Amino acid sequence: MHINWNALGHVALVSVLFGVGLPILFAFGVTAISRRAVAIEEKKSPSVVDSSVAALCFAACVAAVLYGLYLMIPQFH
Repeated sequence: MHINWNALGHVALVSVLFGVGLPILFAFGVTAISRRAVAIEEKKSPSVVDSSVAALCFAACVAAVLYGLYLMIPQFH
């Protein structure tokens, strides 16, 4: 029996990156959008940066999920 340690290492690295990185990215998006909501509630003008960060974080999460589905569903290849 031969184990391809290099491929196993790649799989473990990608699993950790997506398993930890994606929830952190989503948390940044939720934090940014909540700061925007607090600013609106306090009758201040919301920051464009918060809106942009939230949109980019959520777009990256959606892209990662769609890419994962693309990899798993053979009809898309």
